[in-house]
Amino acid sequence: MTDTINNLNRTEFIFHSDHGAQYSSKSVLATLKKVRAKTSMGRVGNSLDNREIEYFFCCLKGEYLNHINTKQMNIKDITKHISWYINWYNNERIQKNLNWKTPAPAAGVNVQV
Repeated sequence: MTDTINNLNRTEFIFHSDHGAQYSSKSVLATLKKVRAKTSMGRVGNSLDNREIEYFFCCLKGEYLNHINTKQMNIKDITKHISWYINWYNNERIQKNLNWKTPAPAAGVNVQV
């Protein structure tokens, strides 16, 4: 997990996860601190704490990943597809509950991955 975080080549981001041992280990938390990442973990037994990211992953799988053949892709290709979807979701996908705006403009930001 620490290799994955270091390979992001990013700093100052939010790391959403559950309380799994792989995410809450001392080495992972130290690596996140080193890259100035904030951790976001739901309370034990309360799945509502992570509902926003759970909703996003549901959309990612249902609207996109379930419609392409990821089994034949390498990690670089999958990362490219997920980056495209994140950009599309934040900057182009309008939502009724945001007054027909996309998440980024509704929040007053432009999100690029």
